[in-house]
Amino acid sequence: MGRVVRLRRLDSPIGSDASIQQSGTAAGAVLRIESIEAPDAVHWRLPPSKSHMIRWLVLAAQSEGITEIAFEGVPGEDIASMGGCLEMMGAGIERGDGSWVVRGAKNGLSIPDGVLDCGNSGTTARIMTAIAAGMPLPVAIDGDESLRGRDASSLSSVLTGLGCRISSERLPCTVTGRIQPKRANLDQSSSSQPLTALLLASPSFPEGTEILLTGEPVSRGYSHLTMEICEACGSPNVPNEEILHLDPWRVIAPDRVLIYGEASLVPMSMLFGRLFGTGSKVEIPPGGAIIAEAIESLGNTDGGRVDLRDASDIISPAAALMAIGNGGSIVGARHVREKESDRIRTTVEMLAAFGMSSRATDDGIEIPGGQFPKKPDKPVETHGDHRLVMTAAVLASKVGGTIINPGASAVTDPEFIERLTGLGE
Repeated sequence: MGRVVRLRRLDSPIGSDASIQQSGTAAGAVLRIESIEAPDAVHWRLPPSKSHMIRWLVLAAQSEGITEIAFEGVPGEDIASMGGCLEMMGAGIERGDGSWVVRGAKNGLSIPDGVLDCGNSGTTARIMTAIAAGMPLPVAIDGDESLRGRDASSLSSVLTGLGCRISSERLPCTVTGRIQPKRANLDQSSSSQPLTALLLASPSFPEGTEILLTGEPVSRGYSHLTMEICEACGSPNVPNEEILHLDPWRVIAPDRVLIYGEASLVPMSMLFGRLFGTGSKVEIPPGGAIIAEAIESLGNTDGGRVDLRDASDIISPAAALMAIGNGGSIVGARHVREKESDRIRTTVEMLAAFGMSSRATDDGIEIPGGQFPKKPDKPVETHGDHRLVMTAAVLASKVGGTIINPGASAVTDPEFIERLTGLGE
């Protein structure tokens, strides 16, 4: 009987019927949302966790067997980007409703015939860069305009130290390997993605590769998740506080993996519930990730501090929740300035568009409490940032508003706009 691995489930019911009037489409340039009456009960369906699914895709593609990845909802565009890259490198992926079946690449991942397109996915770009570093010939990697603007110097520095050549610290770039059994430094203070990329690419690394870990790590829940999934597939590579030995290993992925809801979107349901007074019953899974602790702290803060060092993805809805609540300070999120947008600055601007004041700090946001959103007098800029889009759309569902580039929400949740605009149907 094959192995089955079950990972976290997170359901977020908030309440059911409501009505939003839409002008434009999710794929269009703008979306006009009219204010709605308070709903009685809405079940907020979460998409599959992209953090979990991307990691399982990468390891299943490097395994020798077949792995079914089962889920609820619709995978986001970031997951699709990873799947497309892995297919170009020899993996087989059969996409179905409720599951993807991955056939591992025979004799390991191969050099792609063309450019690997990572779309908007920073995680995909970093992982593909590390995998490309283990290839014997150059590999070209690119992404959309937003991804091209994101700095990848931390990972590039590590790979260069291991004997690779990286044509640019931003996309597009060409990676020329192979990695040599050397020692290099990794600064963990700006992102957990480089560590994740190295761990997931390590099956093809030469024995004797060593990484010295420096800086205060951030987003530790994501790196811990990577270690957990790698260990489930047979990885011997476990970092201590100072050094990571990366030895080659044989990936043995489970026959079936179950993936549940995207925990980082729970604050969207909390914000909706708070705006409409319906409450928000959120089920945190037993032994949940670090991000669950930050979500829980939002319900307990009373004008105090919320440290998002390990949960910076929730900064936009968290700031809105604090503004309509008792206020406080978000700290520990300096690294969020390198996301799809400078999410500290753009969150402050988004709140201001809804008439709510806040102040950007070096590593977070100071937010007065007791505020309430007002209908923006012009379209709300979202900078192509999916989390800004979703936060702004939820605020607009209460007071009305026009949102620029609503389709960006599909990066994580392809059903988000349809769900929100269909509440009254």
